[in-house]
Amino acid sequence: MEPSGFSADSEKPPVLRTLWRTHTHLPLPEDFVPLRLILQPSGAVVELTQPDVLVGRHSQADVRLPLPDVSRRHCRFLFSQGVWQVIDLNSLNGVFLNGEPIRQATLRAGDLIRIGSFIFAVDLNRSTPEATKFEASAGLIRRLFKQPPPHRRAS
Repeated sequence: MEPSGFSADSEKPPVLRTLWRTHTHLPLPEDFVPLRLILQPSGAVVELTQPDVLVGRHSQADVRLPLPDVSRRHCRFLFSQGVWQVIDLNSLNGVFLNGEPIRQATLRAGDLIRIGSFIFAVDLNRSTPEATKFEASAGLIRRLFKQPPPHRRAS
């Protein structure tokens, strides 16, 4: 047998399969809405245009986040029954939604997702980039100040 793992008289090399890789051309549901993830604070946008997207550090992930605090298979975004969900794939550093660790959660507009050291604001609307940036900033401010400060007047 040759070092490559198949014999010289065999015509086909062994089939290499990656079982966790998402399908890149799934049929889109009729109610499909692309998910936009807006990197904070830069505003860079990652648009998820498939109903099943794998996020991780691995070179074959659908969305690659190449930092060591991101697991090779960190999380998966799924669209089904009209909603987007994020699922932690037993990552080392976890997935946080609005500051809380989650295993699986339904996403809403304005939510903040932390994957490793990346923080993304969720945008489910097809709006202008300026409106999206404003909504993401407003969502962050609301979460930083859970109760509004009392109204004070300058003296």
